[in-house]
Amino acid sequence: MLDRSTTRLQITKRSMLHLLLRGVFILGLVLKSFHRFRPCLCRLFDVICGVRLSPNIYWKSLFSHEMLEGVVDSILVDWNKTTKPSGKVFNSPLVTLDGEYCRLLEWSRPNRPLIVNFGSLTCPVFMKKLEQYQKMMKDFQDIADFIIVYTEEAHPSDGWALENNFDVPSPKTQSERCAMARLLSTHNASRCPVLVDTMLNAANIAYGAFPIRLYVIEDDHVVYQGGAGPTGYEINEVSDWLKQNTKI
Repeated sequence: MLDRSTTRLQITKRSMLHLLLRGVFILGLVLKSFHRFRPCLCRLFDVICGVRLSPNIYWKSLFSHEMLEGVVDSILVDWNKTTKPSGKVFNSPLVTLDGEYCRLLEWSRPNRPLIVNFGSLTCPVFMKKLEQYQKMMKDFQDIADFIIVYTEEAHPSDGWALENNFDVPSPKTQSERCAMARLLSTHNASRCPVLVDTMLNAANIAYGAFPIRLYVIEDDHVVYQGGAGPTGYEINEVSDWLKQNTKI
């Protein structure tokens, strides 16, 4: 009975979101049809993403049905997350690049922050900020540990696909997702450990990680919970937290 109630609640939430956002997207499509509004829409998109992306990447799919579904999914993942600030860490099952199962807290050491960076190869914001994350890792590697957790694809070819992006469909098996994570690791100059969410998306569900998100955990508790990405994905906030809460 509880499962049915939960399912009905999720359907209701999704329907309400669709109703609210559909009007926004219709207005967006109208504005998009007028060339003079393009600069304004591009600036708005850059503000939402927190980085400047080439309009050629997203313009074709801007305000599309696929974008609507992706936005709804990301909002629902955030709303339904079970991990709370200052709360107990969910010791999520994860998979190594070699396909071995492990747990999140296996990568955490006592009295030492663990920065967890959730994302995927097909998220251009995640990829564009990866260098900044690697610099933070270099700056604080003596007092903190860092990992990347590879989640479901943000912009797969069978979903909200972007132009000039990695052209890959949503992985259907764990080995396929691990293969994408291994590809990400080739862009990982700092050699930060890359782990992979299971196909049950346990970490994504618990941490509201889709499409990108940052956490700091210490002594089995969440000490920093970043905002939902891309807007709330602020690496500078994590750097500031480390400066204020650790001895460098």
